[in-house]
Amino acid sequence: MKTLKYNILFTALLAVLITGCESLDVKNENDPDFLTAFSSSGDIKGVAGGLINTWFITVTNYDGLYMPLAVGADASTCSHGNAAMRDFSYEPRIAWDNSPSYSNALCTEQFYKDMYSLLSSSNDILAKVVTGGMIIEGEGETDDTPLVMTMAYLCQGMAFGYVGLFFDKAFVVTETTDLSGAFPTSTYQEVITEAVNSLDKCIAVCESSTFTVPASWIPGMTYTQKEIGELANSMAASFLSYSPRNKTENDGVDWSRVLAYANKGLTYDFSPESDFYNWGGYIGPYYLNAAGWGQVDMRLINLMHPAMPSRWVGADQWDFLPTPVTAHTEGVDDRIFTDYQALTTCGFRVERGYYHFSNYRFSRMDNFIATKIGPVTLFRKAENDLLKAEALLQTGDLNGAADIINTGTRVTRGKLPPIGVTAAAIEGAIWHERFIELFCTNCGNAFCFMRKADKLQPGTPLHFPIPGQQLEVNLMETYSFGPDKGVAGQDYSNGGWF
Repeated sequence: MKTLKYNILFTALLAVLITGCESLDVKNENDPDFLTAFSSSGDIKGVAGGLINTWFITVTNYDGLYMPLAVGADASTCSHGNAAMRDFSYEPRIAWDNSPSYSNALCTEQFYKDMYSLLSSSNDILAKVVTGGMIIEGEGETDDTPLVMTMAYLCQGMAFGYVGLFFDKAFVVTETTDLSGAFPTSTYQEVITEAVNSLDKCIAVCESSTFTVPASWIPGMTYTQKEIGELANSMAASFLSYSPRNKTENDGVDWSRVLAYANKGLTYDFSPESDFYNWGGYIGPYYLNAAGWGQVDMRLINLMHPAMPSRWVGADQWDFLPTPVTAHTEGVDDRIFTDYQALTTCGFRVERGYYHFSNYRFSRMDNFIATKIGPVTLFRKAENDLLKAEALLQTGDLNGAADIINTGTRVTRGKLPPIGVTAAAIEGAIWHERFIELFCTNCGNAFCFMRKADKLQPGTPLHFPIPGQQLEVNLMETYSFGPDKGVAGQDYSNGGWF
């Protein structure tokens, strides 16, 4: 019997589909046949239990997009050549090298492949449980079908969502997709739509079911249908809010819909417990903040302490720095000394540009950096609050938006004064909190914030092309984005922040 294993060789399958071939034989002697591997409800449940782990590792992976997106947004800074950080933070910006031979090609290749692996596993589960009607048996004759369906829909939505956030186009494949004919690509807007559709299904199951997620599936706290439903709502709100490639697209977002999701979003910080290896891999948040690695871009330091320069200009910059603030000071964000640490040296290489230099690092996750064990926060409640505030601002409820800001982390943690009820004050406060409170959380957050405000430095790619290796396998034309590659303002930035 012929078997289509696109979870193992997804690129090979797409190559055949795109070129219109009629059949595909994929044989892998080291992997069991799908029908055998997924022959019991226990097999299905076992795969479902690893989905969130796959997503967590993909979005935080050293060999992924976490670090290049952070430095490309001028949130973190690092002159090292690792993980495309130097290439993606050059000033002036350069185009993304999309050739398979590029030394950092793995950044997009690994992210893209791993998201499709996650999608494939989610689809396989849904094909068995939803399409095939399999009942997932739990302990004590309980029905774990809703639990498994929820996780599969959640991760199907997140796989689509993260590909839609960071790539210009992709392939939309669900458990009901007919794989027998030619297979076109979908725009990032269509991919985001599919992501939210999947999350809607996840939310619907959560609202009609009762279950507790096994501790090994998401270590760190007890999750029930309530917490998973909140996570799905926040993810949907974030995908709609963060996917615009420019301010014009951002203004056209359905903000009433964003508000509806955010109103049912996170009431807790989503912080899986990582052990650095099995739950986290060599994770990006560690390397952006550990000694000898990344530091905090001066743009963010200036946001907290306006007397600090927003850009490093040369070797003598140290002589003109104000004394670091170490206690509450009027007009300065307290987090500059509670969450960030002042430094007296910077180990970056001078010949790679003083614009990389900084005199601060992020210290909020120092316990994890020291032990490599502990919670790694990817989605804070504060982020959902800011999504809600943004949606209220965009829909004209200035009082509601200001109330969220004035009862939130700007005042409670930053000890900054409450803002007035004006659109400019609210927008400025949202901007500030997103970079300071949410620093080093979800993959690409800062990049998306800058992108949708037209603030990325000129020439910065606004999204990545389908990885070159995938293009070659699928017999597609090679392309890329950056200065003079693509359309200005749609594929690469023609804006900037300075």
